[in-house]
Amino acid sequence: MDMKKILFSIICLTGAFLLQSCSDETIDTKPAQFVNKDVIYTNSARILQFVNNLYTFLPKGYNRLGSVADVGDDVGPTPGANVLGSMVAAATDEAVHASPNSGAEKWGTGNWGTTSSNNWDAPLNTIYTGIRRTYDYTNDIHANLIVAPVSSISQITAAQRDEYYGQAIFIRALLNFELLKRFGGYPIVREALRADGNLIIPKSSYDECVEYIAGLCDEAVAVLPITYAAGDFGRATKGAALALKGRLLLYAASPLNNAGNLLTKWQAAAAANAAVINLKNGAAPVYSLYTAGTGYDAFFTTLVGNNEIILSRIEPANAAIEQVNGLPQLVDGGGGTNPTLDLVNDYEMKDGTRFNWSNPTHANAPFANRDPRFDKTILYNGVSWMGVTVETFEGGKDKTGINPTRTGFFLRKFMGNSTKATWIAPVVNTLHCFPIFRYGETLLNYAEAMNEAYGPDDPATYGLTARQAIALIRTRAGLTANQTVPSATSQSLMRDAIRHERRIELAFEEHRHLDLRRWNLAVTVLNNKPVSGLKIVRSSGPPYTFTYTPEVVENRVFTENMYRYPFPREEVSRNPGIQNPGW
Repeated sequence: MDMKKILFSIICLTGAFLLQSCSDETIDTKPAQFVNKDVIYTNSARILQFVNNLYTFLPKGYNRLGSVADVGDDVGPTPGANVLGSMVAAATDEAVHASPNSGAEKWGTGNWGTTSSNNWDAPLNTIYTGIRRTYDYTNDIHANLIVAPVSSISQITAAQRDEYYGQAIFIRALLNFELLKRFGGYPIVREALRADGNLIIPKSSYDECVEYIAGLCDEAVAVLPITYAAGDFGRATKGAALALKGRLLLYAASPLNNAGNLLTKWQAAAAANAAVINLKNGAAPVYSLYTAGTGYDAFFTTLVGNNEIILSRIEPANAAIEQVNGLPQLVDGGGGTNPTLDLVNDYEMKDGTRFNWSNPTHANAPFANRDPRFDKTILYNGVSWMGVTVETFEGGKDKTGINPTRTGFFLRKFMGNSTKATWIAPVVNTLHCFPIFRYGETLLNYAEAMNEAYGPDDPATYGLTARQAIALIRTRAGLTANQTVPSATSQSLMRDAIRHERRIELAFEEHRHLDLRRWNLAVTVLNNKPVSGLKIVRSSGPPYTFTYTPEVVENRVFTENMYRYPFPREEVSRNPGIQNPGW
């Protein structure tokens, strides 16, 4: 496959000229004016450009905090533009950022509020701009399309019409979910806003928002295809809409949003995620865990033949994430994301038993024989990467200079190596896969919902138990024993096992901060709970030996009001009554 063909999102750069800037839009101002709709819906190329532009509003991931808007922008993606700041993980117990006073550090230490200077992850205006553009398509363009049996310069086929419509509805659903996961209930824009209409929209309840988004997912599922031709890789599919609904209903069933622990909500979440797992293209399952090559780590830099991808944000090949998170001993290595000792300690041994510093064998070689995902997620002292040996001991090459590690560790996940991606001449760029939805997450969503609805070992009518779903994840990881977590003999113990598995499998994929919230555990885990690093001292050898001492690196603050994000002050001034409690 020609990889240039699958990067349809690059077209968004040329399609963006159709649109005026909407960066100053809010939910109660007059929508931005576009070029004459006749110019778009009578030109099949411009119709496609408009649809492609909607994809610029997809979540970006990676090192997005403190750089550019985290959910889309007005002119489309710029190569590497989403990897210039700190990761959301660096505001949790997963990591810290190498550069002190980053946006993530301020967010994680409680410097968070309603103004633009300290509202770190609330791209409200950008999200509503994207929602409005979906209405421009569905209400103005879709309604006037010229449909014919064969596409041409001025007309499209019925199949194209339905696919474009489904993509717009899916993106509307996803952007609404981006609001819901941050703010809880929010003002739902259910139609294209008019300057002479009512622009003050009341906040809907959480359950009302869930019902609305689920309806959009169902509408998209009805018209989206299961797959596209190779040249359209990266577009929303039936599976993407089902996966969004699965995550939506899992969040709705979780303790933060399900105070009465209604069993029906867990059952609905299980059914929604089962629909993704059991989705077939003919007789063949559509999705599976990626096991080719080196498996887990190769997933994040592999697009062709990767059936674990449900939906990823597609961008041109680059080596920006490698550079931003690269070792300080390398030229222009940014240091970037430093995983915490707290996370490192949670990686099991390769045989599925717990790591324990009190075990002399473990303590003498703390990085040996760990869960294989450890080596594929974290760079540690003594390991090789980009042709050099990582030195995070006191006085080592990666513990001194500009942006040295603050925890004794660096990020490995998502990144290539010197043969696949490097910013150092000769430059080698690679495609990166930041998953918006992937099959591994769906299995974990399913396991969690099934365990709460039916217990660890009842498959209900879906053909897969919670325990079996977890075993699929742990087997792909390369654990040599305890793949089925036999010690989890009760619903409560399996709940703990599933939460552990999410922490490891989904590390740095922007799930941890939301998981802790929806489980109602963020105050317990984060508030006034410092995160730690590992001080490593090398002997005066050779031969060298190392001593390891935990040390506090950064504090964490999380109070009750932080379970919901604050609406920006300027939005509250326009729409009184929408602010969340405690802000």
